Amino acid sequence: MPPSDPPPASSDQQQPIPLVLFYQRHQRIFATPLDTKLEIGRQRAGEPAPLRRVDRTDSARIVLAQLDETEVSRSHVTITPQADSNLAEVVNLSRTQPVRLAPDKVLAPGEQAIAEIPVLIQFSNYALRVEPPVDEDLDLQPLPERTVIPSRQASEAALSRLNIGTMDERLLLRWLETVLGVFQSAANSGDFPELAARAVVKIVGLDAAAMLECDEEGRWRTAALHSMDERQTEKTWVPSQTLLAQVRKEKRTYRHVPANVSDTAQSLQNVSALVSAPILDGSGNVIGALYGDRRSGGPAGDIPDITLFEAKLVEVLASGIAAGLARVKEEQAAVAARVQFEQFFTPQLAGQLEDDPQLLEGRDAQITLLFADIREFSRLSEQLGPALTMSFIQDAMGTLSECVLECDGVLVDYLGDELMAMWGAPIAQANHADLACNAARKMMQSLPSINSRWQKILGSPMRLGIGINSGLARVGNTGSRQKFKYGPLGDTVNIASRVQGATKYLGGDCLFTESTRALLSVPPPSRRLARVRVVNIQLPVDLHELPCTLPADWDLRCQRYAQALAALERQDLGEARDLASRLADDCPDDVAAVALARRLSELQQTGETSDTGIWQLPGK
Repeated sequence: MPPSDPPPASSDQQQPIPLVLFYQRHQRIFATPLDTKLEIGRQRAGEPAPLRRVDRTDSARIVLAQLDETEVSRSHVTITPQADSNLAEVVNLSRTQPVRLAPDKVLAPGEQAIAEIPVLIQFSNYALRVEPPVDEDLDLQPLPERTVIPSRQASEAALSRLNIGTMDERLLLRWLETVLGVFQSAANSGDFPELAARAVVKIVGLDAAAMLECDEEGRWRTAALHSMDERQTEKTWVPSQTLLAQVRKEKRTYRHVPANVSDTAQSLQNVSALVSAPILDGSGNVIGALYGDRRSGGPAGDIPDITLFEAKLVEVLASGIAAGLARVKEEQAAVAARVQFEQFFTPQLAGQLEDDPQLLEGRDAQITLLFADIREFSRLSEQLGPALTMSFIQDAMGTLSECVLECDGVLVDYLGDELMAMWGAPIAQANHADLACNAARKMMQSLPSINSRWQKILGSPMRLGIGINSGLARVGNTGSRQKFKYGPLGDTVNIASRVQGATKYLGGDCLFTESTRALLSVPPPSRRLARVRVVNIQLPVDLHELPCTLPADWDLRCQRYAQALAALERQDLGEARDLASRLADDCPDDVAAVALARRLSELQQTGETSDTGIWQLPGK
């Protein structure tokens, strides 16, 4: 018979569910509802220790045996509920071990069968008994008011529903002390499920109580159980699925009080009064429940009862836990946001953004952009190989990033071997151009430190190309809902990127535009290298060199370079070539002068005479 799919899950499903009881050497060790396909086997590496149920989207895995119990396969058997709740499909997944269904029925490795429930499944020293669904004809009574979404007001509303004026003063104080203890733990500790279960037993006087968690598929997991019967554990205790389904569906507290039955030991043996209150998240979804029961068997043999007042006590505790979980979730979200922010922003700025997230909304801002690129990275990465390349780029980018953060900048992005940083947003900075230039100088000054660690491996010193530009840009989240990336868009960004590329042609390792120079409070030592037209940008841009270190004759070099550039811009190519050539010969370490002399030599060879004052850069 071909395998059948399990019945579709539904939040409104009230159909009774079969129960699987697990035994080892005749002792009950685990229990779980057969509410989906169950895969049962030995622990895999990385899985939790037995005994655990691990829910998946369309199935669940039961970690039954220890990793070293090799007589049990990692996937030994599956049990799948059928549309007819009295049937289950059993498949032996083991390659070597048989699975016994009955004294005269054995499944060989790879075999499957449709079994009628109840059925006993045996392998190794384990036995699994699939019990028929309990026909729970429960009289479920809701509290008059619906449970409200967690908040301080919700907890106060739940408290206001209690008629505490009739309580004994000492009892009231003890009750309030316990309730406040649970509320406190819900906000500040990880053991509040156990504390909550204990509180329900202590305050309400139930025989057993549990805090349950509910996933999006409507499956329940016991987070903690406290029982007056020490033999009852989280692994063997199973709550009423009918009650939990109703709580999840209606999002309100329900109780079940058994009807009167004849007063005999037999009739009262398994009778229980039940109560369950939902735990809601901030959106009103049921994420858990507080559950309790009071069993028969007291001295008088009375039918167990849970009063309306006691059910309200359970709801008050559930409301407090929900509020605590909501606070924990908010704190976790805040921590996650701060961690994310601090990847891009200084800790101080991250704190400001956490307090005022509207600063991240898209807007126009005057900013300064910096692009820093590692020269000849393709050659270096080929030489180093993948592992060393990763270590090198992390070290280099980490050092350069520190320079940005020390100057109150924003790390916008890493583009392989290139870093992009910004000043002026999300917080306005009047001195954004000064800060960017300071960061560029720090970057260039950090090169000896990086090279002291890598030059022997690289075979040559690492070099940088840095481009800086200032102007108006649109700033905000340029990423997506799935991946946050705060940054700018617009021509200001494109020009800054092209300026970085221009360092390869003009000779200076760090260049900034005239728009940046105009904003500097105290212009640093620099010289104008050229007026250029970069790729895909129509208007020409004046570029200035920001040197890392100043040679002793810097002023003289600047004067002689300016004379050669002025001759070029007035179309006197002969004089410009002579001036640039003499400067390059006298100062062969002046890379910008050598680049200018080379350009003038090329102009002479091509015979170009028009618009020679604007350098049309050949690439990005």
